[in-house]
Order: sequence, then C-alpha cells, then structure tokens
Amino acid sequence: MKHEIAEIELPKKLAPVFEGKARVRGSYGGRGSGKTRSFALMTAVKGFQLGKQGTRGQILCAREFMNSLGESSFEEIKIAIQSIPWLNDYYDCGDKYIRSKDGNITYTFAGLRRSLESIKSKARILLCWVDEAEALSGRAYDVLIPTIREVDSELWVTWNPSSKYSATHERFRLDPPTNSKIVELNYRDNPWFPEVLEMTRLDDKAKRNDTYGHIWDGDFLIFSEGSYFQSEMRRMKDEDRICKVPYDRAKGVISSWDLGIGDSTAIWFAQFIGAEVHVIDYYETSGVGLEHYAKVLQDKGYVYDQHIFPHDVRVRELGTGKSRIETLEDLGIRDIDIAPDLLVDDGIQQVRTLLDKCWIDEEKCEKGIDCLLNYSRDWDDNMKVWRKRPQHNWASHGADAFRYLAVGYSEHTFNWDKPLRRNLKGVV
Repeated sequence: MKHEIAEIELPKKLAPVFEGKARVRGSYGGRGSGKTRSFALMTAVKGFQLGKQGTRGQILCAREFMNSLGESSFEEIKIAIQSIPWLNDYYDCGDKYIRSKDGNITYTFAGLRRSLESIKSKARILLCWVDEAEALSGRAYDVLIPTIREVDSELWVTWNPSSKYSATHERFRLDPPTNSKIVELNYRDNPWFPEVLEMTRLDDKAKRNDTYGHIWDGDFLIFSEGSYFQSEMRRMKDEDRICKVPYDRAKGVISSWDLGIGDSTAIWFAQFIGAEVHVIDYYETSGVGLEHYAKVLQDKGYVYDQHIFPHDVRVRELGTGKSRIETLEDLGIRDIDIAPDLLVDDGIQQVRTLLDKCWIDEEKCEKGIDCLLNYSRDWDDNMKVWRKRPQHNWASHGADAFRYLAVGYSEHTFNWDKPLRRNLKGVV
C-alpha cells in the first residue's frame, strides 16, 4: 500500500503534543499563540487519518457556552480545512455542517452549559476538543469524559488561564492525567504572530498593565471582570495591606463561616483591633462534617470571642433532628452569633466598607484573597449584560463568609476612622 506524506505547519513548541499516542492533548496560554488555529487544523487532520482507515464516528467540538454555530469553533475549523488542498478534497464544508465526503467523519458542535446531559447520548465520539475550557466545571468534565470511550479516542483541551482554582487548571495542569501531552503556548512561541497583534500587545503593555500578563503571557487573572471588590482590593494592594499579619494573643479571634451544603465550607479568622481589622487566617474545604471544622478551630490554637454563622445554621438535620447550631455547641463551639439575613447587595456594600479597614495575611489567606478578587457579577450570555446577582462559583464561599463577617460582627460600627497607613510586614 502506498503511503503519502503531507506536511502540516505548527508552532515548534506545539508539535510534540501531536506526536505518538495520547489520551489527552492540550495547550494553555495567552492570546496570539496560535493554539486555537492549530488545534482546529489538527482536528481535521485527525479526522482525515481516522476516516481513511475506515473508522466511523464524530468529532465533538465543545465550549462552555454556545448559542449558535457562530459562537463555536465551526468557522475556525472550516477555514483551516479550506486552507489545505488535500483536507479540502476530503471534507464537505457546508454553511452549517462539516463532514467527510466518504461519510465516515462528522463534526458536531455543542455548548456544555445547556446541553451537558445530552452529551451522554452522543455515540461514537472519536475525538472531543474543548476550546475556551477555563470556565468548564468539574461536573462538566465528570459527565463529558466518560462519554469519550471509543478505542483510542482522545480529549483535547485548550484554554486561557484565569484562576488557579478552576477545574481545568486543577485537572490538566496542576495534576495532569496519565498519558497526556500538554504544553504552555504564548505569543512568543508563534512564528506567525501577526504585526497587527504586536501593535495591540505593545499598547496593552503600556496602558493596561493590570491585565497584560493575563491576556498575553497566560498569567492568572488578578482582577476578575465584573469583580465587586476590585477597587477595594486594588487599594489594599497599593497600601501594602496584603502582607504578613500576626496573631495578637491579647485579643480574641472572630471566626466567620459560610456553610457548604454539598460544596465547600469557608471560614475567615479576624481580629478587630481599634480602628483596624486584622484578618489572620482562612480555611476552606469540602466533603467533611462539622466535627472536622471543630477540630480545625481547636488545632489553630486561637482564643475565640465570637463565631458568626449564616441563618441556615438553624436548619435541622433529618438524621439527628438536631440543628447545626446545636451540633456545633455539642462540639464545643460557643459564642455563636447568627448574621442578619440582609439582602446580598446590602452585605456587599458593607464588605466594601470593611475592606478599607483590613490588613489581610497574604500567605495564610491566599485562597480567601483570591475569592474576594474573583467574586463577580454573573454574565447574561443572551442579553450581553451583567446580571444583578453574583456568579456562583468557587469564589462564592469565601466571599460569602467575608460578607457574614462584615454584617455579623457584634461590635461593628461605621464610625471608625480610616485605618492608619502603616505596614504590618515584619511585625512579630
């Protein structure tokens, strides 16, 4: 049998990702890297290889949001196919479909947010490429990945990183799957990086330093778009109030909780000292009972003045008939106060006021700080506007616990003077 050799141009750093066998292939980084265009082209190459072998099935191209083909990878793939004569000869590219002329390979496109459950019924997925994968939830992966089960089937993932706590980062970068090939790719790795983008990049570097690293270098996003507390957190950084904040043994500690039901429980630890609030610690985890959190409080070794809980601490468990507040008291947690059940918007405003009084420990509160930075308005993808309600994601638990601190501290007043601009770094 005669074998023909065809050449495909890819960024040098990306080429090894497509060599040999792998269950997962992926790339992450900033704009202008060429990763989306390269992966779009390689889906067609992979389909060509499989189809020519007589393999029948579909290539699923997925994103978190997709209301129409115009919001999918359809055009990118179509253009890539039409740019290579032998691929163009193999595929039939219509206005709303892409399929091989021999009938073996069919492209399908899906938005996972709205059609996740229907993915389970898709048959013979040979390859699934998830583009713009940063926002995909852990549950979406849990449903999607088992549906990709044909022999030698593959999952491809491309994304621009935003958060170190995203399911995509944790699953494919922090702890990559067995038999995966994943690389970082940025504009400097793209030999065809266009001059028009270079002009834009330089302009961003000069004028938009806050977002430059995220957009062009693939850094995590410092200030999430739509963030409620962007101004306050920026001011805190500028005034060096995110630093080392020691525990003052002469003062009691206030713990403030968001109780997770099927998700994370978050706890802030703060000391109210004169006109200042010293936020000394943060803890968050999931999948454990109240006994675990009682032990966490004990192991911290702090002396506590008050524990602030949301109103659902009164809820009674079906198994025991006890309320959570009763269970917590049985576990030795006393001095429990229930935060006022205010409107979320009112609580957010009180958080803004409180943040201007705060020094936050940069090491012990690292994830809590990230929660405050990323607590954002929810985006309405249909109306293209910010909704009034907050987005519920990984940042919600820490932000909600801080909101309960702002509204629930018993001695909280709004008559404090603005905190002194002093730096707690190095204080022991």
